[in-house]
Formats: sequence, C-alpha cells, structure tokens
Amino acid sequence: MKPVKLKISAFGPYADEIPEINFEPFEKKGLFLICGDTGAGKTTIFDAICFALYGETSGSFRDTKNLRSEYASPSTESFVDFSFTHQGKEYHVYRKPSYDRPKQRGEGMITEKERAEFYCEDEMPIEGTTQVNQAVKELLKIDFKQFKQIAMIAQGEFWDLLNASTEDRTKILRTIFMTSGYESMQYKLKERKNASYSDKKKTEESIVQYFKDAEAPKDSSLEEALRFMQEEADSSGSAWNLEEMLNILTDVISADDAEWKNTQKELHTEKQTGEEKKKALHNAHTNNEFLQRLKKFTEEKDKLEVREAGIRELELLTECQKTAVRKIKPMYETWKKEKREASDTEGEINSKKEELAGIKKEVYLAEEALKKSLEGDARAQEQKKTAERLKEDIPKYEKRDALILEMEALKKKEEGLDKEKQTLREEEEKLKYKIDHLGAVIKDLEKCAPRRVEVQNRGKELRTLEAGMKEILEQDMPEHKKKKQELKVKQDAFRLAQEQFEDVSEERRRCEHMLENCRAGILAQHLEEGKKCPVCGSTHHPEPAVLPEKTAAEEDLKELREREEEAKEAKDSSCVKAEKAKTALESGEEQLRNRILTSMKQADYNADLSENDSIELFIEKISSVWDMVKEQILANEKEENRLAEDCGIYEKAIQDIETARGKETEELTARKEDLVARKGKNQTAIVERKTALKEYDKLVYPDLPTAVKEQEKAEEEAAGLFAVIDKAKTAKQKADTKKAETEAALGVLETRFQSQRELAKESRSNFENILKEENFATEEAFLEFLTDEDEIAENEKKIHEYRQEVQTNSQQLEQAKVDARGKKEMVEEQLKKESEEQDLLIETLRKRCTQIENRLDKNKRIKEKISGQRSSLEKFREEYNRCTRLYELITGNIPNRAKITFEQYIQAAGFDHIIAAANRRLLPMSDGQFELFRKDDSDNKRSKTILNLEVQDNFTGHRRPVGSLSGGESFKASLSLALGLSDTVSSNLGGVQMDALFVDEGFGTLDKKSIENAMDTLVRLSGTNKLVGIISHREELMENIPQQIKIEKTREGSRMNIDTGF
Repeated sequence: MKPVKLKISAFGPYADEIPEINFEPFEKKGLFLICGDTGAGKTTIFDAICFALYGETSGSFRDTKNLRSEYASPSTESFVDFSFTHQGKEYHVYRKPSYDRPKQRGEGMITEKERAEFYCEDEMPIEGTTQVNQAVKELLKIDFKQFKQIAMIAQGEFWDLLNASTEDRTKILRTIFMTSGYESMQYKLKERKNASYSDKKKTEESIVQYFKDAEAPKDSSLEEALRFMQEEADSSGSAWNLEEMLNILTDVISADDAEWKNTQKELHTEKQTGEEKKKALHNAHTNNEFLQRLKKFTEEKDKLEVREAGIRELELLTECQKTAVRKIKPMYETWKKEKREASDTEGEINSKKEELAGIKKEVYLAEEALKKSLEGDARAQEQKKTAERLKEDIPKYEKRDALILEMEALKKKEEGLDKEKQTLREEEEKLKYKIDHLGAVIKDLEKCAPRRVEVQNRGKELRTLEAGMKEILEQDMPEHKKKKQELKVKQDAFRLAQEQFEDVSEERRRCEHMLENCRAGILAQHLEEGKKCPVCGSTHHPEPAVLPEKTAAEEDLKELREREEEAKEAKDSSCVKAEKAKTALESGEEQLRNRILTSMKQADYNADLSENDSIELFIEKISSVWDMVKEQILANEKEENRLAEDCGIYEKAIQDIETARGKETEELTARKEDLVARKGKNQTAIVERKTALKEYDKLVYPDLPTAVKEQEKAEEEAAGLFAVIDKAKTAKQKADTKKAETEAALGVLETRFQSQRELAKESRSNFENILKEENFATEEAFLEFLTDEDEIAENEKKIHEYRQEVQTNSQQLEQAKVDARGKKEMVEEQLKKESEEQDLLIETLRKRCTQIENRLDKNKRIKEKISGQRSSLEKFREEYNRCTRLYELITGNIPNRAKITFEQYIQAAGFDHIIAAANRRLLPMSDGQFELFRKDDSDNKRSKTILNLEVQDNFTGHRRPVGSLSGGESFKASLSLALGLSDTVSSNLGGVQMDALFVDEGFGTLDKKSIENAMDTLVRLSGTNKLVGIISHREELMENIPQQIKIEKTREGSRMNIDTGF
C-alpha cells in the first residue's frame, strides 16, 4: 500500500478543507518530513489515513467520536478522501465521521451519521462502514492493529512494537507467512478430539448409569460383588471392565430366574389351601345370619303390638278433625265474615253523620264572612282611582329628579377642575426640577464608558490566565501525581518480581543438586551382585550409594524450571513497565514546567525559577499565583459591575432629559389649554339646569321614590279588599257543594247496612244447624278440633306407616322361621383368623414373586442396553486415541520435546529472517553495539517465549531483555525491527505489501549522532521504492529533509503548507 493523495476537511485541528496532499512528488527522494508546533496536527495526517482505511485513529487516546474540528463552521462538512495504490491497482476511500451540527431550519442539533465508500478501478463501489472495513482488511491482508505496527512507529507506541509478546507476534506473522491454515488444523483437531472424547465419555457415563441401576438378590454373594463393581464404576466414571460388568449381570439374571420359578410353585400350593379355608368361613357366616334374622323380626313384632292402642286413639281424633275442618269450618267462616262487614258499615254511617254536622257549621261561617267582606267594596274603589292618578304623574317626577342629579354632577365637576388646575401648577414645577437634576447627572458620568471597556478587556485576560492555571492545578497536577504513584507501584512490582525470581532460581538449584544425589541412590537400589552396573560396568558392588533422606523427582525439577521461567518473564515485564512509567513521568514533568513558566510570564509574576528546581517548587509557585489571579479577577469584576451600573444610569439620564424637554413639556401645555375650555363649558350647563327645574314646583311629593311608593300602596290596598271579597264568595260555594255530597253518601250507607245485617243472621242459623248434625254440643267444642290440613295429613301418614310395618314384619317373620328351621349357632372367629393368616402368606409370596420378576426384567433391559453400546464405545475410544496423538503432535505437547506449536515452528524460521533484516539497520545505527536475537527456549521447552526478543550488547558481550533498553535505544531497535518487518512483508508475494512507513516523534530521545545514523538508514530505505514520512519538530531534521509538510497552529485552526523541495 502506497499513499497517492489525501484530502482532509474539518478534521481534528483543521477548520476547513485543507489543500490536497499529493504524495507522488515525494516519491523521487522517498523521504519527507511532517513538521510543526506541538498540537498543530502533525499526527492527524496519519490519523486521517488510518480513519479512511479502518475507521479508527492511530493513537491509543484518540477517540473517533470527536474527530470533527472544533474550529469548523456549521456548514463545513467533515470528511477524509484518500487515494492509494496496491499491487499495481489504484484505490480510493471516502469516509465521513459521525458528528453533531445545528439544524438548517429551526433550533437544536442533528447528527450526521458515519459514512464510508470504497472504489477500485473497473469494479463496483462498496458502501457502508462495516462493508468498507472488511474490504480494506481483505485487500491489505492485515487488520488495523497490524497496520499500525507495520506502517507506523506511532508516538509513544514503539515500546509495544519492540516488546510485543509471542502471542501478539504470532497473530502478525500468521498473516505475513500465511500460517492460518496450521492454526485452523489445530482447532479442527482439537474439536474432533473433544467431540470424540465427549462421545466416549457420554457412552461410558450412560453404561455406568445403566450398570448402577442393576440389582441383585439381597443378602447374597452376588449382591456384594455387584455393589463393589458399581461403586468402582461410579468412582472412575468409565467402563474399562465392560466384560466383567456383562458377566456379573448374566449371573444375577440366572439366579433370579431360578428363584422366580421356585416361588411360583409355592404360591400355587398356598392359594389352594386358602380357597378351602374361605369356603368353611362363608358357610359358618350364612348359618349364623339366618338365626340372627329370626330373633330380630320376633323382637320387632313385640314392639308393634305395644303401639296398637295409641294408633287407634289417633284414628278417632283424625276423623273428628276432618269433620270440623272440611264440613263445619266453611259455614263458620262465612258467618263471621258477614257479621264483620255489617259492623264495619255501621261504623261508617256514624262517621258520616259526625262529618255532616261539621260541614253544616262551615256553611254558616262562610255566609257570615261573605256579608262582612262586602262592606269594604267602597274603600277599594276609592283607592283604585288614587293609584291611577299617581301613575299619570310619574314621568314628571322622573324628569325633575334627573335635572337635580345633573345639577349635582356639574357642581362636583367644577370642584374637580379647580383641583386639576392646582395639580398642573405642581407638575410644572417638578418638571423644571427634573430637567436641572438630569443635566447634573450627565455631566458627572460622561467618562464612565471608556473606562468600562478597559476593565472588560482586563477581565478577559485574567479569566483566560486563570483557566490555564486551573487546568494545570486540577488536571495536570493530579495526572502528575497519578504517574508518580504508577511509577512507585511498578517499581515495587519489579522489586517483588526480582525477589521471587531469585527465590525460585535458588530453589531450582537446590533441587538439581538434590536430584543428582538421588540418582545414584536410586540406581544403587537395583544393583545385584554379579550383574553389571549400568554406569561403570562392574559386577562387584562393595559400597553402593545410599538414597538420602530428602529426595527430588524429575517432575519437581521440571516444575521448578517452568516456575523460574515464568518468574523471569514476570521480572522482565515488570522492568519494562517501570521504565515506561519513568519515561512518561519525566516527559510529563517537563511539559508541566513549561506550562507553569508560561503562565507565570502571562501573569507578570517574577517566579525566579530554573529548570533545575523541583517540580514541587513549581507547583507551590503556581498555586500562590493562581490565588493572586483569582483575587484580581474578583476585584476586576466588582469594578466592572460598578461601571456597568454607572453607564446604565448615564444612558438613562440622556433619554430622560430629552423626554422631559420635549414630550413631557408639550403634554403639560396641552393639558392647561384643555382645562380652561372644559371649565367654561361646565358653567354654562349649570345655568341651563337651574332654569328647567322651576317648571316642576307644583308636584305634591318631594321626589320620584315617594310618589311611586304612594301609588303602590293605593294599588295594594284596593287589590287586597277585592281579593277578600272573592275569597269569601268561593268559600261559600265550596261549603254548599260539600254538604250536598255528604248527605247523598249517608243515604247509600244506611241502605247497605240493612242488607248486610239480614245476611249475617241467616249464616248464623246455618252454622248452628250443622253443629247439631255432626254431634258438636257447642261452638267451643267445635273449635277444640279445628286444626290445619298439614296436621291431619301427618296423622294419616303415621297411621298408614304403622299398618305397613305390621304387614311387612309378619311376612319377614314367616320367612325367617323357614330359613332357621333345624340350624344351630356356629363360632366364626377361629375360621376367620386362619383364613386371614393364609391370605397374608399368599400376599407375601405374590410380592416376592413380583419383586423377583421386576428385578429380572430390569436387569435384562440393562444388559441389553449395555451390550448395544459396546460397539459404539470401542469406536469412540479408537477415534479419541487417534485424535489425541495427532493433536499432541501439532501443538507440541509431546513428552520430552520442546513445547512449540507447528505454526510457531514455521513462524520462528520466518521471524529469524525479519530479525536478520532488522540487524542490518540496527548495527550501523548503534555503531555496532546492539543486535536483536530471538529468545532460545530449547532448555525449558516452553512455547510462550519462542517469538520473544533479546538484545545483545556487543560492547559487553551479554544478552538482556529488550525492555531494558533506554528510550533512544528502544527507538533505534523498534525502527530497525519495523523496517525489517516491512522488507520481509514486501518480499512475501501473495501476502502483505506495505510501501509506506511513518515515524512519529521518536527522534526526541536521540542525540545528534544517533539522528544522523537513523537518517542514513531511512534515506537508503526510501531508495527502495518505499515512501517514508517522519513526524517531528526537531530542527536537525527540518534542515536535512527538503520535502516537507509544514503545519501552522492558529486561533482559527491549523493551516498547511507543502514544500516539495524543488
């Protein structure tokens, strides 16, 4: 992949669309520089390439969610447009990040979604973030992380490239050397091994589960043997002794089959005996039942004979009750009803007579009231005429009262106009005073506006300065403390790891020494006189070695060596982390010192600090200056608020004096003229009202309400008198009508009473005649037998039931005498006991037979199931053993051999070529001091470090971890490794091709000579058709590299200038 063109718009620190970067002119020399101020956006150019290809940025702390420039205008679109060539073809990627912008219509924000497009010549374009990411990954054969390690040594990340673990390097080299097939082979073999083991395990578990359910006869030798084998199978979880399982199941089944046949014979015999005993018990029970029935029916006959007399009495009583209720009662009730109706009518007649006497009295009183009311008729006529006369004079009274009200209103208005005249005089004096006062205020405050502008500018400067100091104290200082704590933690971790490594190393050495002593003793235990010693060949052994009290095994030593290697890796890793933390702390302190000194200068404070002073002194100084700046801000804000208030007063005074001299003065003059006109008009109206009032002096009453009241009083009196007369006439008519109606009703009642009295007399005669006919002496005698039909029905039911019982008992007694003839009572208890004992014996035999039969069936099914799975188990065992052998071979887990996977073995050979290419650069860059080597792990036979790197110091002749290199040394090593990796990648046809390399800010750790060596290497590299871009602000590089992309940082965003060097 080689860059061709890059276009950036509103991205990172770039506010607008920057000029297109054309990389093709740089290809002539191959080496170009990206330079500019810190934070100007140098690394953003590589970020833009990474974002275009993969949708991510290069730095570990750069977030793709905030890629839109904060300097960009709302209408400027954010995007990256990148063109590149790869393996002879041209490609083009357009990508837009997600960001928020103001709505074009209305208020609020709208989110622009991320968009990606990928173009290749003569092919259909690809759209969509995920689709473009996949297409780029398939084209370049590497993912984003691998691209960073191959195409760029990023700022602060060269440590990761140099110190990558075996696991991380395996992933990178897998793509470079196309070894993913071996990894897939390993996974597939593992899946087949696990699957065959799972099948074998499931089959064995199924067989064991079936076998555990088998049962043998209790308290037998087979039961003990079966239980032992079941416990053994359950604890092991396997069916290694399958034949033995099947054999014991066969023995158990045979024993149960023989026992079941014997039990069946015994059950048949006992069933016959039981039937005979049940028959004898049944005969004895039937005999005794006949005798008991005879005794029972005889006793029932005696009880029925005792009840006979009472039943006869009940029959006589029931006959009398039926006669009284059904023959005499209807006539008795008719007589009583007619007698009651005659009595009621007689009461109504008496009531009507009393009512008629009262009505006659009402008629008399009505006649008297009518006579009296007619006496007031003359007075009513007189009052009626008075009311009509007053009604005619009402309009005159209304007119006179209206004139009086108008007169009073005009007089009040005259008084108001006099007061208004006085008010106008006072307002005229106040307006004059107001104009004089506002003029004095304007003269005093006319210089406050210029002073306010000066104070506002000073406030802005102080707040900007305070914000910078606050950021130092609240963000940079906590970050500095955090880095110091991290350094201490990592240094403590390194010391602990070093102690643990030394402890494990000492323990391993002791174990080796002990094992050497043990080997002779172990060999001597097996020596026999006359046979050769496997060490010296002697057949005579006068003083054989003795095994010491404390022994050690090969496995112990092997484990200690593994622990020692792990401790060594942990120590080396801790050392690297501590060095990185130290470098980060020193860099952070330098930046913090520069920021504090800058803030001091802006605050015009003589800090008297030098670069050799401690960072704590810097922090102490900036804290005191920060307090001073905050006090100045408060004082400035108070002054600004005071001046703002004075300026407001000044501006308002100008507006008020203009209003007072113009509008207010004119309004006051107009009001005075209007007052004079209104006062003359009001006086004319008063004279006119006085003349009109003289015409109404002849009216009787003083005002309209009094006249209206007298009129209403006359009308009410006349109406009251007429109403009394009408009421008396109506009352007289009602009384006469009521009297006539009552006399008619009384006549009807007297006629009905005579008829009812005759009927009641006849009904009584009929009742007395039937009493005599039915032999009832008196009415009281009849009433004694009077009852309801329910009682009669109940008595008849009792009589009928008794007669039915007598008849049934007679029939049953005769049959019982026949059944009991010639029989005697027999004893049943003994026969019943013998029969129950026999049933219990039969049930016991039947349960035993069922138990044996169930166990027999169950064991047969178990044997059948286990036999059916034998062939599957053998098949799964063979498959598992075959897959296990192959998997151990390809993963390097073969005993007594180096534990290196087949894929890592192939990658290690290719990695050696990369290291050789890296050393061709590292040796000249380090003046022949350093060389890289792949770590040799053949001694401890572990695969975790096969791709780890060590560095050999040719000046001392020793090898050590690459993590122990200084910052500058690490940069040289990582640069060499990156270049060697790029060479190897480019030479791998069909793999990954990378024709560009970016180096970001790593030169800050190099001295002048190291920079010259690195430059020579990069110049030679660029001559091999590879484009090399260096990101740095070092002046030495700016002087020696003519092809430059210069970045300028401004308040409106960064700007770019491209110098092709021609």
